Amino acid sequence: MEFLPRRSVAIPALLVLLPVYAAAQGLTGSLVGTVADPQGAILPDTTVRVTSHALIGGELRTTTSDRGQWRFPVLPPGTYTLTVERPPDFETYREEAIGIGAGATLERTVVLRIAGVTQSMTIAASPIEARSSGLETRFGADYLANIPTRRFSMFDLIRSTPGVSPTSPSSGTVNTVSAFGSGVNENMFLIDGTNFTCPCAGVSRAEPNVDVIQEVHVQSMGASVEYGNLQGAVFNVVTKQGGERFQSDAS
Repeated sequence: MEFLPRRSVAIPALLVLLPVYAAAQGLTGSLVGTVADPQGAILPDTTVRVTSHALIGGELRTTTSDRGQWRFPVLPPGTYTLTVERPPDFETYREEAIGIGAGATLERTVVLRIAGVTQSMTIAASPIEARSSGLETRFGADYLANIPTRRFSMFDLIRSTPGVSPTSPSSGTVNTVSAFGSGVNENMFLIDGTNFTCPCAGVSRAEPNVDVIQEVHVQSMGASVEYGNLQGAVFNVVTKQGGERFQSDAS
């Protein structure tokens, strides 16, 4: 008789942990890649660094594996600079303005030039996401700052997503939307990893000010399995976080 209470407590505890882990996956992005020489030979033990104002603790550093691979699996949304160094035999590779969004995985294949050799070389770099599921739309910081429309609510951004239609276009208070014909209660709203979806009305129970939003990530058709049997869209709102740069706002 003593085993039943223990099992009834352990199972719900596990079920509580699972959605927290799944939701947290959409808050950060990843940058991965490989390093090779001009002949295609892999370069292990090569130093790889990323810097960004989005990193609170300063730059992140790693070294390539014995297969020449490297990865930064948890990066907050922002613009990054990638630096690859292997002195004294190779020149330093540097790439700026790499935009990383929430839930995105970008891949870079870096070919290091031999030091002291002048030649023309093409650096193989992919500007698009290496891994994604379904149809995705991202509204980054630059878009949020320059969008030529009203900025009263995060729903002003959501309504402009391809495939998303407001159920009451002329209303300034009704925020229910349909994604590719889905029901309004078949969407999911995440704010910094927390599910704020009203189970009955299908709207978010919280709306952060547009000025504190870092990125809005909309994942509609083909949403990943972590969100369950979802028929609408996942609206993932990531708010701004602290960094090494002071910014003010007088909106």
